[in-house]
Order: sequence, then C-alpha cells, then structure tokens
Amino acid sequence: MLGDSTTGTRERDAGSGLVPAAITDVGCEREINEDRYAVIDCPLGKIWVVCDGMGGSLGGELAAQLAIDTIRRGLESKEFDTPQEALTFAVEEANRVIVLRRQNPQFSSMGTTIVAAMLSGSQVVIAHAGDSRAYLVRDGSIEQLTVDHTYVQDLVERGAISEDEALSHPQAHVLTRCLGADPRLKLDSLEFWNWKVGKGESKDILILVSDGLYSLVDDQEIAKSVCSRSAQESCVELVELAKARGGFDNITVSILPLAGQLRGEEPPAAKKAGPKLQKRKKKVEKIEKPNPFEGFTLGKRLVFMLLLFLLGLISTSLVLALMTFS
Repeated sequence: MLGDSTTGTRERDAGSGLVPAAITDVGCEREINEDRYAVIDCPLGKIWVVCDGMGGSLGGELAAQLAIDTIRRGLESKEFDTPQEALTFAVEEANRVIVLRRQNPQFSSMGTTIVAAMLSGSQVVIAHAGDSRAYLVRDGSIEQLTVDHTYVQDLVERGAISEDEALSHPQAHVLTRCLGADPRLKLDSLEFWNWKVGKGESKDILILVSDGLYSLVDDQEIAKSVCSRSAQESCVELVELAKARGGFDNITVSILPLAGQLRGEEPPAAKKAGPKLQKRKKKVEKIEKPNPFEGFTLGKRLVFMLLLFLLGLISTSLVLALMTFS
C-alpha cells in the first residue's frame, strides 16, 4: 500500500524475464513518509513514478499522493498521440490540482518533487521537476540523467561551488521547481529509445530515487548494488545502507532493468512509417441501358419504329392545331 513506512513491489515481465522493483521507507528520523511511488498502466505503456512531498504535517504526504492519483486519472481522461504528450499532460494536470489545493491555508506550502519514466514499446520518456533523480547504469558505470532543480545546483552550474560541496551545502534542499509551486510549471523531459543489444553486450538499468537515498549513498555505490544484485535485493540493500548512515529523510528507490540500451535516437526497426494512405478505388460497374428492341425480330422492329414515327406526327399535328385555335 502506497504511503506505508516501508513498502516494496516487484513486477515480473513474463515476456522478457526482467523484474523491476521499488521500495519506500520512512527512514530513521521522520514520523511520516512523505515519499510515494507508483506503477501506472495506461494504453500507451507503463509509467513508474517517484514523488517526494513537502509542506509539513500531512501537506507533503497529501501532495505526493495527489500527484500520483491525478496522473492516473489524467492518463485515463483522453487519448494521446505520443508517450511524451501523455506524460507531460498528466504531470501538468497534477501540478494544476496541487496549485488549487494550496489555496487552502492549511496546505499553502505543500508541494512535491517528481521523477517519472514512461515505457512505451521501444520508447522511454522521463519527466521531472525538483530534486528526485533518474540514473542510468551500464557496464557498472552510472550516469545521472536528470538535473536537480535546486538553489545549489544553480550554484554548481555557475561554478560557485563543486558537486561534492553541493551535497553538504546548508541550502542543498531548497528547490527552484516542484509540483504546486507555480501554475506555469516548466517540466523537463527526456526521450530515449531502447536498442537491442548483441550477444555479450550489457543491458541498461534505469533507476528513479528520492533525495533521501542519494544524499547518503553515492552514485558508485548505487551502480555497484544494482549490477551485483536483483532489483528487489538492491532496493532493500540501498535503503538499509542509507538508514545505516542516519536515514534522516524518507527513502524511495525504483529499479527498472531494461531489455537493451537507451539511446537518444530511434532504432531503425522501431521507426514507424506513416500510414500508407491508399486511395479507395470505387468499383464502377458499367450499367448498360436496356435495349427496347431486345428479343424483337427485324420485322417487328420495323413495325415498332413506324408506329413511333406515326405517334410523333400525330403529336406534332395536335400541338399545331391547338396553337391555331388559340
């Protein structure tokens, strides 16, 4: 059940044998778990979501849950042409709902970060706002795909502090963007495609986490864990490692082993040629006019034609007579 102090989930992909997993934990110091994760099915695919709520007692918990519930409803509300359109619409709708709920003075400071990955066929779309992250692990190496929307990240980009200094900065968790903060949400999104790999090539692992994990477990430790264990085992190991180091925040992690390697361009085999518009050829049947003389002998035809001629003369005479008398 979402929102319990410690929960976990596994989903088996029967077709590929891949087993993703997710877990959330209240940590060691918090009384309420304001993190949420969800797996949402929709017509275009499956969406994995991690949210980290904020806003004090009940506020953050409510914001994170509102985000997930609204995303689920948004995906069911209409049809979408592309995965990116679907995910963007659903997350923006979640932002709208939270902004409206903040009008209640009790929840005026509530909001939530979000990182979501939509898997649709060979396409993978990632959207995020705030400091919950998406990582990609390949061959034991790890890459952070998302860029934190925080005050200290702005300092890092300006060269004012280093990335190592950012983690211990006193304002490390001051967000510059999240759901609920602004009706005009600027949502960052990334598009990838899952390419098949050859024999001996490693497959990618996609990871979604809240800051409660990466603040205490570094990137290389995350990579080592997901490469050496199953997704379920790694989820448990990473959470326990964060708790052993203080667990001062809620901790959430989702691990999604992929069937290939993510790249920024669509593989040739997955490119969908536009629907071939074939003009419908109307079946035109030649309708022959009936022959009034069909079945008549030559003599009968001549007689019939003579009668028609006489009728024409009579009709003409009658018309002329009427015109004379008038």
